[in-house]
Amino acid sequence: MNIDKFKELLSVPTKTYKETKMVEYIMSSIGDMDGITLTCDEHNNIYATKGALDEGEFYPMFISHTDTVHELVNEIIVKEEMLSRPITFGKTFDKELVPCLKAYDENGNPTGIGGDDKCGIFICLELLKQLDKVKVAFFVSEETGCHGSRNCNVDFLKDVGYCTQYDAPGDHLISLSCSGTQLFDVDGEFFKLALPSVIKSFKNEMMVQSHPYTDIMQIKQKSDFSCINISCGYYNMHTSNEFVCVDDVVRSIEAGKNLVKDLGFKKYEFKNEQPTKSQTFFDFDNTEDSPFYDDVHQLKSIDIIEEEEGFIIVDIYEENQFYIDDEDGYKLYKILKDRYRFNWPGWILKSAGLNRLGWVAIAITESTVDNPYCLSPK
Repeated sequence: MNIDKFKELLSVPTKTYKETKMVEYIMSSIGDMDGITLTCDEHNNIYATKGALDEGEFYPMFISHTDTVHELVNEIIVKEEMLSRPITFGKTFDKELVPCLKAYDENGNPTGIGGDDKCGIFICLELLKQLDKVKVAFFVSEETGCHGSRNCNVDFLKDVGYCTQYDAPGDHLISLSCSGTQLFDVDGEFFKLALPSVIKSFKNEMMVQSHPYTDIMQIKQKSDFSCINISCGYYNMHTSNEFVCVDDVVRSIEAGKNLVKDLGFKKYEFKNEQPTKSQTFFDFDNTEDSPFYDDVHQLKSIDIIEEEEGFIIVDIYEENQFYIDDEDGYKLYKILKDRYRFNWPGWILKSAGLNRLGWVAIAITESTVDNPYCLSPK
């Protein structure tokens, strides 16, 4: 992996609705490659195709999003540091120091590197370079409701056989569903091939979980093929201390190449019933539609910071914050579950250390691929 190119991409400022520089960077990077068909639509979504299919073949597709949650700064300075990875969505890492990249502003203050989803962008660009036949897409404004992918060009999907998104933290997550939309059949051929492929790339157990929302949900709803979302090496997401683990990004790239090697160029069909409104969570066309909306504390102004034994809820505009331990956090979850029909068994969330509301994770190993036990919203 070209670490300097990765640092260059990570230094590009981008925030939801202010993504022009990142879109221009991606277009320029792909423009320097040979044999790519490249388009950018009226929403600034980017689509790229490489290679010609033989008869009966379908493209593997990889996607990411171009925005981050971080405020724009005059300069993003990316530094190489040795850091330990924090507890991340059900996984406790050891205290080993590993090569990482972290971002600072010109005054030396941590500014949030935006690995969510700059890691995904870099991985998709690398796969576009290294694979012979592939499609990639980069969607704008995911962080406030998947606005770019909602307006995806569905014609681009007609010759796709399966789709992978890189938009999950850590080195151990596979998303089975997003906001109630199931992405693949856990008993089907796609997952039976994909799971061992991902495991051998990351070299650790994977956890199959339900993601609050990301663009792959929109792609699944607009298609009849299997989809999946996997980890891509960012940590402390949505905070000023967010960083990326270089080795995890390398393994994510290997996972993409291994998926294509093992899944090939065939179509893995999967059709599912679309969720009803009561089955979807944090999926609002307008922020005002949210049951959590009011004039002061809007959804987009609230961030949640994980702590070892609880979490902090922060109003990023008013700079107010308060701490909730796991016991009180579990009480809050039960209230939200009863009021807004978050129908996930409470013991799952509690046993996972509460992590983040809207995430459910269970461990799954290669030995269980023949009979996986996965939980998703019902």
